[in-house]
Amino acid sequence: MAAVQQNLSKMLSAQLRNKANEFLNSRKHANNVADILQMFDVESDNFTPLLLTIEMIFTELLKRGDLVQEIVPLKPIDQSPEAEYKRWLLECYEAALVRCLECLRRGRVSSRLQALVTACKLLQAEGRYPLEPTNGFYFPSVRLKNIFIVLLDSEISMSALIARFQEFTEYKDVQQYGLKVLSSIGYKKSPSSIYMQNYLELMDKLLAVEIPTEAKSKAKERDDKEDKVLCAVEGKTKFAYHPLVCRRHANRCWGFACQWSLCGAPRAHRRALLLLVERLMPLLAKPHLATDMLCDSLDAGGPISMLALQGVLELVRRHNVSYPDLYDRLYAMFEPEMFATRYKRRLLHLADIFLSSTHLPEGLVAAFAKRVSRLALVAAPEDALALLQLLANLLLRHPALKRMLCCEDTPAPPLMSGDPYVMEETSAMSSRALGSSLWEVSALRRHAAPALARAAAHLLAAADQRAAPAALAPPDAQMFDAELKKRFKTIEMNFIRPQGMALPADDRLHHYWQLTA
Repeated sequence: MAAVQQNLSKMLSAQLRNKANEFLNSRKHANNVADILQMFDVESDNFTPLLLTIEMIFTELLKRGDLVQEIVPLKPIDQSPEAEYKRWLLECYEAALVRCLECLRRGRVSSRLQALVTACKLLQAEGRYPLEPTNGFYFPSVRLKNIFIVLLDSEISMSALIARFQEFTEYKDVQQYGLKVLSSIGYKKSPSSIYMQNYLELMDKLLAVEIPTEAKSKAKERDDKEDKVLCAVEGKTKFAYHPLVCRRHANRCWGFACQWSLCGAPRAHRRALLLLVERLMPLLAKPHLATDMLCDSLDAGGPISMLALQGVLELVRRHNVSYPDLYDRLYAMFEPEMFATRYKRRLLHLADIFLSSTHLPEGLVAAFAKRVSRLALVAAPEDALALLQLLANLLLRHPALKRMLCCEDTPAPPLMSGDPYVMEETSAMSSRALGSSLWEVSALRRHAAPALARAAAHLLAAADQRAAPAALAPPDAQMFDAELKKRFKTIEMNFIRPQGMALPADDRLHHYWQLTA
């Protein structure tokens, strides 16, 4: 069935290509364009051949100048056959653009992606060969606005299409005019969760290329490298890129998102925080206005709190914003549930930055060290290695904590019940970590993962020799590759060496099966 459909698609593509060539070569086949546009109503889901055909036809017509309309003020409309033919072609071009935008909402995913590419390619062709005579740079922002309206107002997620649109946001004119268009159409009083998700993803793609600051833009002006421009034409005025204009529109777009209630849409909430901490924070004119959103997100718990932590760190370090009980909030994030999120490495990196000061109270740092070592017992080997690396950094900055390590002459407590540390305590200073020891590191020396056991032994040896611990955690890919390269001569199948054909007395197989001779 798939082969039959593929053959039919090839036959349709060949027929459409012949019709397009006939139309472009002779006006007596002008009705071929109308026939091709009518086929959009007949086709059910595979619009790719039709989209490629109208892209080829109207790109060639724009290059030839067959769609250019010369309008002279106070002059009657030209009623000649040539003028009528041009007006008809222009109507067909507008109808083709409408059909292309309709295909963004329906059909196969491959057809929807092709519809987006076709719409952008026609936008590029119209920018290089405008419908009206122009002398300077021209960008058809109305066409981009129509594309954005479809991407935003859809009832389904447009993540795949917006991700494909990123290949066009690399052009500076698309970025500048895209932010301008988005700031003019983006506001909605009570948008749906899908609208918020599409809006934030589209804004993220528009900001994927860094908007330079004043110093960077001046340094770039001295370079000979030219920016990538989608609608650039040789011999005409070059596009003037204005970073300040982009920053102003980006602030306006973010202002719309700040007015929405993101609590009921966790996915949109995470996307908004990622956009803020990774793209927008250096561009905001008043970053302190994001304090309420970040603080509320920090209290939400889970992955949202981990993402908000980076924004709070930026406000504390660069904008003199204070947050009460910040270290207790950070301490509460170190729970076993953190290993189930994709942002666990981000949390460890931010915790390393927060605890980088050597003027922090010793009890506070000891609580973090104890919590990290306790979590390393239950974490996966790659996560435990990252936790040991954080612990090594804490011991390097606070040498007094090395007395907590259980070396050969400092035996570990026999049971966890004998440990004075209170794992359930939410306040770091009240966890009684200074009265405990890091016996968990000694226990990790006997871990089944060789890399983790070596890292724990190296950490203990470095502390015993009063030396600075080196990098302990190899990348996850190196650990995986190392395990794959190992060659095993024998593979153990039993815990107890069998003495004959009979099974051990305590084997569970006896509970479910009865073996007879």
